[in-house]
Amino acid sequence: MSKHETWLKKTLADILGEDRGIPDYMIDRLRAFTPEDLDELRVNEREAALSAFARVARQSRDARGGELGEGAGRPAYVDGDIDWGLRAAKSALEEQPAGEMSEKALELLSDCTCPAATGPNPGIDGGSGYDDVEPALERESREDDPVPSEPATGAGERDPRA
Repeated sequence: MSKHETWLKKTLADILGEDRGIPDYMIDRLRAFTPEDLDELRVNEREAALSAFARVARQSRDARGGELGEGAGRPAYVDGDIDWGLRAAKSALEEQPAGEMSEKALELLSDCTCPAATGPNPGIDGGSGYDDVEPALERESREDDPVPSEPATGAGERDPRA
């Protein structure tokens, strides 16, 4: 793992307050960000963006908590949670007074490919700001994905794709 990936995973874990570790796939959307991106933001911009990111990513994750059943604990973060967090961070930067925005905030906003959380399609989740839906569904699973790459088949059943 590169120094940049290690920094991304540690920073993401710190932002989210996550103590269970961050799987590699969680940083895919964040690879373009560097320590300088955070350092060059004004304090109010950085605090607004990171606070919004963490709050909305947690809300997205916690909304799935009911699916686990009573006493199951909190669900793991998924790609869609990071997507919503990025959208919220973008919205937080967009809310900063235009005449008071740092050059870095303007640069990050102009480079951002994700729609804002309050944008025209806020109900589309699960990577809509990163990849087309079809390719995202077809991507190959990786070792650290939370879901197995092969569909479960019943005892004695043959995988129909084989």
